[in-house]
Amino acid sequence: MRKMWTLLMMSGMFISPFAQVDDAQKAKKILDELSAETKTYKTVTIDFKLSIKGTEVNSSSSGKAYTKGKNFYYETEDRKVFGDGKTVWTYLVEENECYIDNLEEVDGGINPTELLNIWEKNFKYLYSKEVTAGVHEIKLFPIDTKKSKYHTVVLTVDSNKKRINKVVIKTNDNVMIQFTITNLVPNTDISDESFKWNKAKFKGVTEIDNR
Repeated sequence: MRKMWTLLMMSGMFISPFAQVDDAQKAKKILDELSAETKTYKTVTIDFKLSIKGTEVNSSSSGKAYTKGKNFYYETEDRKVFGDGKTVWTYLVEENECYIDNLEEVDGGINPTELLNIWEKNFKYLYSKEVTAGVHEIKLFPIDTKKSKYHTVVLTVDSNKKRINKVVIKTNDNVMIQFTITNLVPNTDISDESFKWNKAKFKGVTEIDNR
């Protein structure tokens, strides 16, 4: 009996690495097709649901977002966020304040342009399971764990539509962010001005410039 268990364990040791390679290749095929499809989009309009949970936060909201290249805009019930690839303007509705930051200095928050191609840089990936027919779960792990703000990212991908249904992010400070796409429409006409803060449209707002 002891010999049988030893043989079974040895078989598992030899099979497991090959299974992981197959799972990585399966994940890569799905993500490559997703990347190819996403690159055909000049713009993207999204309806989404968002939940954020952590030791100091527990919130849920819904909203809409636009992306165009590196530009993005999104809004929920409590905020409107504009990004032109260099600057981010975060307007908090209740406080009637707008915070202005350099994009590279913004830590945290949601950047739709990043979420829509998050798998393409600095991650290794593994196929997890088929959720339903044609819908797959893929797990992403940062290649450089010391430099990454992410612990784990889990994608739910519809391989038939070649679109993301959901992104679940666990950060290194134990915050869980779930971004669920309820509707996605590519290639609508969106002006570049949609991604920039226009003070004239928000009279009386206090601006706080952190640049």
